[in-house]
Amino acid sequence: MSDFFNKVKHDAFKGDYLTRLLYLNIAVFLLFSLTNAFTSLFTGDFNLIPNLANKVLALPSDPVKLLFRPWTLLTYMFTHFRLGHIFFNMIVLYFSGKMLMEYLGEKRMLALYIYGGLGGGVLYIIMYALSPVLNSGSMVGASAGTTAILVAGALYMPNMPVRLWGIFEIKYWMLATGLVILDLLNMTGNNAGGHIAHLGGAVVAYFFIRSMRQGSEWNVYLFQIIDMVRGMLYSKPSKKKRGFSFGKSSYVKYEDVKTSQGTSAKKSTKATAMDEEHLNTILDKIKEKGYDSLNKDEKAFLFKISKDS
Repeated sequence: MSDFFNKVKHDAFKGDYLTRLLYLNIAVFLLFSLTNAFTSLFTGDFNLIPNLANKVLALPSDPVKLLFRPWTLLTYMFTHFRLGHIFFNMIVLYFSGKMLMEYLGEKRMLALYIYGGLGGGVLYIIMYALSPVLNSGSMVGASAGTTAILVAGALYMPNMPVRLWGIFEIKYWMLATGLVILDLLNMTGNNAGGHIAHLGGAVVAYFFIRSMRQGSEWNVYLFQIIDMVRGMLYSKPSKKKRGFSFGKSSYVKYEDVKTSQGTSAKKSTKATAMDEEHLNTILDKIKEKGYDSLNKDEKAFLFKISKDS
């Protein structure tokens, strides 16, 4: 049992960013659920904790209320009040985040989650302020951030095959396009705020990938803020702490690898001619058949190269 808790502790504080996002969302949900259960049991008031959490953690659609609760633009994307809500969001986050990290690295995945959540929240507030048919309320959930990750993956590797329920195989871009269309069709439905936030995350993903291809890395700005906050909280921030320094890119970009033969000699970590040929073969296979077509050894080799590049 102690090994289990040690592993959970390690993953929660020193795991990759995807694992930490999953743990943080689940921890907030468990804290809310357990506090609500015990408070309701001893007070008889089933609305005490939900109302308090809604005021403290949820993002209000009213801009005036937001002025007095600016932190909710961040906290809402880690908060869930229903089991079905968090279960679906974490499933999408896990699979889309895992796939994106294979190609773009964990820092870009985290940046997409945060920026997507912020973009979804901002669009939610703007649309509720402008539309006469949308009633004021509040919003929680990670879906804007997870949508940003999913759409970014589809934009970067559109022909990647994905399986729905392990049965139907479609292209990644088809899945993302279908979800965006559903959000557009449901902007005035029961969960209008959620669908609007999804669209905000999708818009962020588009500009994120576009800027990345043009050489502008949005994740740099996020980690500059993180480093600044750490500098304020800790007088002597440790340089060895995982995840708070920029370092080198941790992804393999197909176009860059194809044109890297002339510059590979300048890199500190050099691949042999055989390794480079093997890498090109793997990337060609991904382009033609998708990532799932790789065997275990090919995936391990690709992961090693992505970490060293």
